[in-house]
Formats: sequence, C-alpha cells, structure tokens
Amino acid sequence: MEISINNLDFSNLDNKLSHLSKEKIVEMITSYYEGDKVKELLEKYEIDTNTSNLVRIFPPFLNGEYCMKCGSFIVMPLESRSYSNYFNNSQKYCSNCGHQEESFCNCEFCKKEKMEAKKLEEERQKKLVEKKKQLLCNHYNEDYWETILESDLSLEDRLYLAVVLRGALSEDTSYIEPLEKIEGEIAPTPEFEVEIVKTLTGRNILVPSLKSKVNDFEIEYLSEDEEQYKITYYIYKVHYRLNVMPEDADYSAMIKRLMYPDLSREEGFQDFCYETWGRVALNECLQYLLYQMHRVGYTFSPGDKTLRVFEELLEYFSVSQIYSIIYRSVANSTQRYQAKEITKIHAQNSVITSCESYGQRAIAQGWKLTYYARLRDLPETYISKVLFTSIMQIAELGFTEKPTPDF
Repeated sequence: MEISINNLDFSNLDNKLSHLSKEKIVEMITSYYEGDKVKELLEKYEIDTNTSNLVRIFPPFLNGEYCMKCGSFIVMPLESRSYSNYFNNSQKYCSNCGHQEESFCNCEFCKKEKMEAKKLEEERQKKLVEKKKQLLCNHYNEDYWETILESDLSLEDRLYLAVVLRGALSEDTSYIEPLEKIEGEIAPTPEFEVEIVKTLTGRNILVPSLKSKVNDFEIEYLSEDEEQYKITYYIYKVHYRLNVMPEDADYSAMIKRLMYPDLSREEGFQDFCYETWGRVALNECLQYLLYQMHRVGYTFSPGDKTLRVFEELLEYFSVSQIYSIIYRSVANSTQRYQAKEITKIHAQNSVITSCESYGQRAIAQGWKLTYYARLRDLPETYISKVLFTSIMQIAELGFTEKPTPDF
C-alpha cells in the first residue's frame, strides 16, 4: 500500500499533527510502515503523544467510495503495522456525517431514519390496536350475546360458578377479576382448574368483559381482506362478566344464590355430589403425589394407570389415608434409589406400583391406615370448600372419609 497526499483525508486532522505539513505527515506514516521506531518518529516530528497512540492519530485512508447518505468520501482508519493490512475496511465510515454501513450506525441520517421508522411503527401499532379494540367491542357487545337463564344452569354449572365467584367476584359484583389474581387455588390440579373455567366459558355462562386489556386477546385473520377472523384470549388474564339472567329479575339476589347454592332439593343431587366428591378426591390424590415426587426430585406425569390405581383406592380409603400410602411409597422408592439399589427412573416409576401393592394388601388384610392432615403447602382449594362445606355440608369429612353416596 502506497501512502500519498491524495489517498489520505486531512479534513479532520488531529491537533497533535497540525504543526506538520501534509508532505511531512505522509513521510512520517511511510517511515512508520517501513519499520522505523515509533519513539524516534515522535522525537523527529515533534509529536506530543505516546507510542501506543501514534497510529490512532493518523489521518484516515480514502478508499474511493462515497457515502450513500450525504455523498462525501468514505474513509478507513489506518491500523498498526503488526496487521497484514494497514487499513481497516470493516470500520470504514463517512468523513463528513460519520455514517457506517452497519445496523448500529448512529449518524444524524440514520438517527433520523430510525426516529421516522419508529414513529411510523408506533402509528401502525396504534391503528392495529384501535382496529383490535373495535373488533373486540363488536364481538363482546352484550347486546349480541344470548343470556343464559338462571333456571337453566345445571348442578355442575352452579358448583363451578360458586367456585369462581367466591374467588374472583369484584367488590361491586359487576364483573369477575382475572383468575390469575385469585388468592389460593381453584382446584387441586391445573387440568381440573382449566376444565372448570372452560366449562363455564364454553357454555357462555362466563364471557370475557370489555374491562379486559387489549393484549389479553389475540386475533387471527382467516382471509386476506381480514373480514374473517378468530378471537382467542388468555383465560387466566381476562376479566369476565356473568352472562346469566336472574329468575326473579333481582341481580343481587341471584349473585347470593350463585355464591352459596342450595342444591339439596335439585333432582340428581345425591348422585352429582357422590360423583363430584370422587373427582375432587382423585385430583387431591394426584396433587399430593406430584408434590411428594417433586420434593425428592422426581419428574412424573400421571397417566391412565395412575388414575385407575387411585380410583380403586378411593373405593376403600379417604384422601387423608391415601396420603399415607403415597408418602410411604415415595419414601421407600427414594431410600432404594439412594442406596443405589435401583436407578432414579426405576425409582420414580415404581411409586405407583408400590401404592397399588400396599393399598391392595391393606384392603385384603383390613388394615386401619393412618390419617394424614392437609399440608400447609397444599391448602384446601375453592372447589373443595364449596362442595364439601357449602353444598354437601360435610366439611372436613370430604377429606377424611372415602367418597360415598350415603353422606
């Protein structure tokens, strides 16, 4: 590379070189790249800087290109002679505006373009949000929804409604708060919780309220003209409204009836309570099983076998007693794993087999199993409180007694 006056940019010359003519600067740079000692060059040309900084004050190299923003010369900084190339093409920039062909360029032109692009994007997003709001307003307008008659609510509807209303009804009773804000758990397992919510929303008993945030909804357009679309929402984030018409035209009285339902005179009450007791008990067993498995570092996903085992045990034992079976089985498998008798996978898979085996022996020999109390980490859920205390009025017996149709 030949250094000359014609291929160097002197427009922004460093003050430390201002006392030298262009010819002297070219002479000094040429001597540097020919191997002259830096210290001698500093003394010879009376340059007031240290040896490591000399290259940094060299005027940049003109590479023959022009800036796409302002049309000025593109330059490249000169590098130390220890590099194979004396100029750095990857750091080239405009001698006038400083523009670089990089995404991080912060020259005045790029800053302006970024600001304009940001403004356009904000305007675009604003229009999208306004359109989304309008679609949501049209879709969830109360006038377009057929209300459900209170008298048409099933026993299951009334139970699930009582659970949600107890946990999330607003203070003025006009709407239901986002379910993610509920203190405590709706049901023992996430799957049971989702079923409760989707049952009520699927039957249009609960409908998303326009009090919800726009971002709690997603809109998928199904046609290019965006005339056809599908609305989905986050079931734990949205606010809901109660889409039920009171049987006596008294909304406040209906809210009280729904929060504290008296179902004892309803047809099928006994069978419904027995069936639901079994479901709640089964999910409480699963909840406790997963809790104990997690405590010892096991990963486990209950399948059909686990469900069948606990359904069988619940024919003879209460949840409180099955807690003792689960605790014993997890402890035994963990002890065998820690003693290196079995692998971790074998240990966690053997828990259900152990529960089944121990339970069958207890049934056959008529053992009186220990009653375990609820854990502080697993407090009673809303569905348990509503079902056992309010509807069936057996309270803690729902936990300490096995499900029975003759409660």
